[in-house]
Amino acid sequence: MSSLKISENIIELRHKRGITQEGLASFLGVTKASVSKWETRQSYPDILLLPQIAAFFDVSIDFLMGYEPQLSPEQIKVIYHELAEEFTNQPFEEVMKKSKGLVKKYYSCYPFLMQMAILWLNHFMLAEDKTRQQEILMEIEEICTWICEGSSEVGLHTDGLVLKALVNLQMGRPEEVIETLEPMREPNRLLIQADHILIQAYQMKGEMEKADYYSQISIYTQLLSLVGDSTVLIGLHMDNRELCETTIDRISKIIQIYDLENLHPNTSLQFHYQTAIFYCHNRQRQKALGKLKLFVTQCVKFLEHGITLHGDSYFNRLDEWFEEFALGTEAPRSKTLIWDSLMQGLLNPQLSFLFEEEEYKRMVNELKRRLKSEKETRS
Repeated sequence: MSSLKISENIIELRHKRGITQEGLASFLGVTKASVSKWETRQSYPDILLLPQIAAFFDVSIDFLMGYEPQLSPEQIKVIYHELAEEFTNQPFEEVMKKSKGLVKKYYSCYPFLMQMAILWLNHFMLAEDKTRQQEILMEIEEICTWICEGSSEVGLHTDGLVLKALVNLQMGRPEEVIETLEPMREPNRLLIQADHILIQAYQMKGEMEKADYYSQISIYTQLLSLVGDSTVLIGLHMDNRELCETTIDRISKIIQIYDLENLHPNTSLQFHYQTAIFYCHNRQRQKALGKLKLFVTQCVKFLEHGITLHGDSYFNRLDEWFEEFALGTEAPRSKTLIWDSLMQGLLNPQLSFLFEEEEYKRMVNELKRRLKSEKETRS
């Protein structure tokens, strides 16, 4: 009960109304001493009195008790980024304990729970060992289940299912992933047509601004899906050089035509990285070095200048959409952790074909230098 503010709130509300302790006590049928004890935290009102006290002051019971079951989108964004920063420079378990306390406090605020699940998924690998990491993944799965069972918002329900599938993938449970996601991708499902139908509806109403807005979002997200799925395709067919090289050629042109290097760096960088792995697998040294250098150069560029989502002259409605994002346009992990992840990616055994190359060693040494500088700056 110590976290509740019922004592302070009774004092403040009583003063605002200009009511004495005796006046409040008389209305409630209790003694002045009882009200005094409430206000000095010596005791708390009986649960049956809470509706009467709240009614007297014309406030909700939640407000009277200082309980905030819901957070605003802006509050969620601030909390997420504060915790993400703390994961970088404070002991992992301390930040986990703090975030768990917030989860318990706002357990009915499903949008907040979703962002906490995403936060944990973005940082669980910082836990001390594999056993602890698995425990955290299981906690994320529990939150996703709670969101899916409790939230009436269709979008949150779907996001909960997808995030739960991602957690199961991390835990090595492909059967659960397939069971969750495959029904959503069946050909007879109409969800895939939702964007097109929505755009037509706004066009029918004559709301062309809205139709244009959703058209741009649909084109943009489908472009990202195309590049992302093609990146996976390359990983699936590493020995099929013709298929992979055709895919690389086509997707490289799409990235260039739509300027995805700047619009969505992460998607483009994953493509370049997987392409470098493909060239290593097929012993194509210069192409592998070229793609890896492009990957590293672009990573450094965006880390130094900041990674934020934005539109451009063609996708001139995207900024409006990004403003609605739960976490804003900032990266979901701190810059230090992204540097660490980049360093780990460069040491991937799948790139071992390049390990003795001087150009590769220069890239590694440069990244080590920048990572050390970043950590020193933050310490």
